[in-house]
Amino acid sequence: MKNKELPPLVRVALYIRVSGEEQKIKGLSLEAQQERLEAYAREKGWIVTGVYIDAAKTARKNMHKRAEFQKMIEAVKRDEVDLLLFCRLDRWFRSVADYYKVMEILQAHGCDWKTIDEEYDTTSANGRLYINVKLSIAQNEADICGERIDVVFDSKIAHGTVVSGSCPFGYRVNGEKRLEVLPEEAGIVQDAFNHFESTVSQRGTVKHIRETYGVNWCDATFRRMLSEPLYTGIYDRGGRKNENFCPAIISQEQFDKVQSLLKRNSRSAPSGKVYIFTSIVKCAECSHNLVGYKTREYYYYRCNQHFQRGRCSHNKSVREDMIEKWLFDNMESELRRVRLEWEIKAAEKKKAALRTDKAALKRKLTKLKELYVNELIDIEEYKKDYEIYTAALRQLPEPAAEAPPDFEAVEKLLQSDFKNIYESLTREEKRTLWRSVISEIRIDSENNITGISFG
Repeated sequence: MKNKELPPLVRVALYIRVSGEEQKIKGLSLEAQQERLEAYAREKGWIVTGVYIDAAKTARKNMHKRAEFQKMIEAVKRDEVDLLLFCRLDRWFRSVADYYKVMEILQAHGCDWKTIDEEYDTTSANGRLYINVKLSIAQNEADICGERIDVVFDSKIAHGTVVSGSCPFGYRVNGEKRLEVLPEEAGIVQDAFNHFESTVSQRGTVKHIRETYGVNWCDATFRRMLSEPLYTGIYDRGGRKNENFCPAIISQEQFDKVQSLLKRNSRSAPSGKVYIFTSIVKCAECSHNLVGYKTREYYYYRCNQHFQRGRCSHNKSVREDMIEKWLFDNMESELRRVRLEWEIKAAEKKKAALRTDKAALKRKLTKLKELYVNELIDIEEYKKDYEIYTAALRQLPEPAAEAPPDFEAVEKLLQSDFKNIYESLTREEKRTLWRSVISEIRIDSENNITGISFG
């Protein structure tokens, strides 16, 4: 490398990278690269200030995802390094764009780079052109390799074959490289989904599983499990999908219901306190969720966008029992109002969709006429397409009706001995009941309930 003359005491950082498939190749292993780089630095009398190793990281991976590489660049920014040393250029980059981004940083901090297996000259136009060509070839090789891997992965997923040895709790990889159900673990998964569905409590479910089965999941693991589509037999990752990838442990209906509950339960209640309307009471002024708190006597909800951030005019707290009373007094009339509004909107959407379809066909007929007038098609083609479009207009199907919210579930609830049943429930059961029929309760700055949404 014909860069500027380096000072006698050079602080050098060694960078080593191997992909998973390169680990076994002699000369490219982590140990081999490190030994050769350290020997080279010793021979030159340079001071090694750091060794940065990205193991099992491919050249296709974004440089921001290479943790050790980022640490090395941060050291450069702190002016702790005079020279970056690596074996070959493709250990560093396989992207021309990434190379120039990093070169800007190196030049700003007076840091050079050098490879021990290859010679490059960054001081001449021909030298820089050669680097561009080398990087372009390396990038092309990485892209082709990535495309081949994508084809292999697409085929594996399409045929129900796993792409790695890891699998969710409840499954194992059999000899044919497919997922099969472990009945004992699958029973635990089913119990976990059932418990969460009835309590809408992730921590409570984790505790129940630990005490019942001795299986100690952390909160994050269980959260991922609740959102894992593989439990329904569906693979849906990285743009690849297979509806029948493996045997299902959880029904699609229950899985969808749990996803809905997870969205409503995005905010967890403090330990030991259950807020019945958490995640469904919303500020009518700013649309944020109202947050629960408790005094000695009552449970309240308030808008933290006002109390903590001063961004909302909603400066009052509403008592939980007042929300319950309003719901008991107004649920029936609200159900009628919401149902009527939904039916009107659904009818309007249906008409609009029909008008759009008709307009599209009429535009095609106009275009067809223009083609004939301009002698771009003959009379036979015109007649043939005209008959097709006019027949389509006459037989235009009614647009599919949008699925309504589950109004019937609310009606059944109201027809039962609702109030007496409600009084016998625990706070967790009350929370589950309201979340099963109501998706939103809107409360304004005067503590008036301005409306509710069912779903």
